[in-house]
Amino acid sequence: MIRHLRHNEIDKERWDASLLQCVNRMWYAQSWVLDCASPGWEALVDDSVQAVMPLTHRRKWGIDYLFQPLGLQQLGVFAAQPSAEVHARFMDALPKRFRYADILLNEAMQTWELDDDRLIPCTNQVLPLNAGVEQIRAAYAKGHRRNLKERYSVSWSMLSATEFTRLFAATTGKRYGRSALRGLAGLTEVIEQGIANGQCEVVALSHEGKPIAAACFATWQGRTILLKSANTEEGHDARAMFRIVDAWIERMSGRDLLLDFAGSNTPSVARFNAGFGAQPKVYLRLMRNRLPLPLRWIKR
Repeated sequence: MIRHLRHNEIDKERWDASLLQCVNRMWYAQSWVLDCASPGWEALVDDSVQAVMPLTHRRKWGIDYLFQPLGLQQLGVFAAQPSAEVHARFMDALPKRFRYADILLNEAMQTWELDDDRLIPCTNQVLPLNAGVEQIRAAYAKGHRRNLKERYSVSWSMLSATEFTRLFAATTGKRYGRSALRGLAGLTEVIEQGIANGQCEVVALSHEGKPIAAACFATWQGRTILLKSANTEEGHDARAMFRIVDAWIERMSGRDLLLDFAGSNTPSVARFNAGFGAQPKVYLRLMRNRLPLPLRWIKR
C-alpha cells in the first residue's frame, strides 16, 4: 500500500536505507539533498514493493504544485524492481492537492498508462569509466582531442560552494536569465553539504589567480555526476571545460563508475558531451495540469 508522508512523518534514516535497496537509486534522492534543495519535501512510500517517491513542492497563488529543484535532474519513483505497474500506481497516488506538476523522472520510468498527463522526452548523456584513461580518450571526437592540445597558461584550484555558485550566477545564470537562478540558494546549500559529506567537489581552472571555469561533481553509488558548470568568456577561449572534464575522466578512470553529464537537450551541449564518447539516455519530463479554469489555460 502506498502511503503519503508529510515532511515531519518521514524517517530520514529509513528513507536513505530504502533508497539503497532501489536498483535505480540516484544521488539526487538522498534525504539530505532533498532537505537542502526543497525544504519541507513530502513523500510517497510503498514498503511492500520497496519503492519511494520524493515530492518536491512549492505554493503559488494559494495552490500547491510539484516542481523540479535546481540541480536535481532526475527524481520520480525509485524501486527495488521498477515496473510500469509500480510507476502507474505512484502516479495515481499523487496527492490531489498537487493539481499542477512539472517534474523530471528518472530514466527507469519510461512507460505507463496516462490520462491527461504529458510526457516529454529529455536526453542525458553518460560515459562508463571502467576502462583505462587512454582507451577512453581514444574514443574522443577529433575536435575534442585538438582542443585539449591547445596550450593556455592555467592552474587548478578548488572552490567553495559559494564561490562556485557566484561564478555560475555570473556566467550561465546571466546567459539564461532569472529562471536559471531560481533555487540557487538551495543549490549552494546542496553543494556545501555535499562537500562536507565527501560527495561533492568543485574543480576550477584559474588564470592569473582568477577562476575562469569550474564544475561541481557529485559522486555516489557508482555514478559521478557533472552537477553544474560555469564558464567565463576567458574560460571558453582557454577550452577550460574540455580540460576540466578530461582531467576528471583521467582521475576517475579504471573504476566501476558511470560519468553522468546531467546532459542537455541543447544541441551544442549534447555535442560537447558526446565528443567525450558519452552515449544518450532518455528520461521523461512529466507535466500534469488539473488546475481550475482559467488557470489551466494560463499554465498550458
